[in-house]
Amino acid sequence: MRTAAKAGILVGVGVGVGAAAVALGRRLQAAGDSRDDHWLALTVNCSPDQLTPAESLPEPLARLRDRVELRVQPAAGDKGTELLARPTDESLSRSDLRVALRQAKSLIETGLVIHPDAPGSAHPGPAGRLLGAVVGRARKEGRL
Repeated sequence: MRTAAKAGILVGVGVGVGAAAVALGRRLQAAGDSRDDHWLALTVNCSPDQLTPAESLPEPLARLRDRVELRVQPAAGDKGTELLARPTDESLSRSDLRVALRQAKSLIETGLVIHPDAPGSAHPGPAGRLLGAVVGRARKEGRL
């Protein structure tokens, strides 16, 4: 086979796999795979004693204290503290809670909120626009 034919076959297979993944994701969402009752968790590089009294929580979490259920426990292997949270108030979205958790982690570990997605240039190319879209979505839900 020629190289162009092989490339065409590979592209076709890739498109098929991508379409199947999108269809499966939509089916799972339609089937009621709601994540609203799942805990959001992160590991913070500090001892659990630093976060145990509710008054010692950083401002982003202290502001939401009445609207979230919060658990603090030692992380596995004595690697810091696990901070788990889930909204108890329907007016608080999971994405807002996720942003508050990320900001709290940054404040606990560094003392300030770090924004890794500052624009690198005034005129991003196609790859920069794609990265910007992915980072914008990751702030709300999912992994990056």
